[in-house]
Amino acid sequence: MKKFLKLFFGIILLPSAFFFFYDFLAVVLVLLKNFRITCSFMIGVIAYLLCHKFIYNFSRVYVFAHELSHALAAWCCGYKVSGMKVNKESGHTTVSNVNTFVLLAPYCFPLYAVICIVCFYITSLFWDGILVYDKVFLGILGFLMTFHLVHTYKSLTETEQSDISLAGGGVFSFVLIVFVNLTLAVLLIKFLFPSLITPISILFEVVEQTASFWKMFFVYLHNFITWLKNL
Repeated sequence: MKKFLKLFFGIILLPSAFFFFYDFLAVVLVLLKNFRITCSFMIGVIAYLLCHKFIYNFSRVYVFAHELSHALAAWCCGYKVSGMKVNKESGHTTVSNVNTFVLLAPYCFPLYAVICIVCFYITSLFWDGILVYDKVFLGILGFLMTFHLVHTYKSLTETEQSDISLAGGGVFSFVLIVFVNLTLAVLLIKFLFPSLITPISILFEVVEQTASFWKMFFVYLHNFITWLKNL
């Protein structure tokens, strides 16, 4: 029953996830149009894409972050972590219990990017001079965020993940992962470049597009049922 409810909510929210992704592409376009402001961050994004494609794909580095995210999420929930194994292409974390948060944490939580932000902030409290390197920080952050998004995509599309089925199935997990990742990305962009986007307007746009979709869906459904009755 619980898995059925997750599937139901996943289907209901699937159009919203699509529209959120569609509207996020407009945010990316804004970043590109304002390249003079976002150049450091975007250079980091492009650098990772080129590095991943032609030099090194950071698979083992990602697997470590993936398994560590499982462990950290388990600790946050009060579960015991008894082991963690990391290989080049796969890994495993042994925990006493799991829930949706523990299972999907690696796909939603950009661990290295968060560590980068925390380290930069803490260092700035004791050494003002680090603020001179804000553009370097933006470049590294763009690199790490792209690393997370690319490997999350690869994990979900290139291999069968037991985490996904255990968390409630593909549809529910996909919708949740899309919502969390895009929300974090939008908030990060707003924090880094506050004048470029307005998150609340993106939210209203997604809600409006979703409402229009379901309104159209039920109109077509009503027309179809009427047509069947008249056969």
